[in-house]
Amino acid sequence: MAGLLLLSGAGWLVAHYFLAISGEFGDLHHPSEPWWLRLHGAAAMGFLVIVGTVLLNHVVRAWHLRKNHKSGLVFLGLLGAMVLTGYALYYFGGEEARPWISKVHWIAGLASAAGLPIHVALGRRRKK
Repeated sequence: MAGLLLLSGAGWLVAHYFLAISGEFGDLHHPSEPWWLRLHGAAAMGFLVIVGTVLLNHVVRAWHLRKNHKSGLVFLGLLGAMVLTGYALYYFGGEEARPWISKVHWIAGLASAAGLPIHVALGRRRKK
C-alpha cells in the first residue's frame, strides 16, 4: 500500500510539474492529474488503516522496549504532517494556502519514503 501511495503521489508530481500543457490562455493541468489524485486518495485510505494497526502493535511495543525512538518519532512526525496537509488540501485548500500546503505535503511524503527504509535498517541493526 505504501508503494502505491508513493507511486500515485510521484505520478501526480510528474504530471503537475513536468507534463503541464501550454494552452491558448496559459498552462493547463495534465489530463492524468485527477486520476493520480483519485488513486492517491484511495491508497491513503488503505495506508491509514495499516498505520493504525502499526500504531497499536509495533509502536506501542517498541516504545515500551525503548527501541528505535528517534527515527520512529521522525517518521511518525512526517506521517502526521502528511495526514494534516492531505486533509487540508482536500477540505481547506484555498487559492492562497494550497501551493504551500501542497509543497509541505509532497516534501513530507518524499522524506517519509526515504525515512521508512532508514527506520527499518536502524531497527534491524540494533537487533544484532
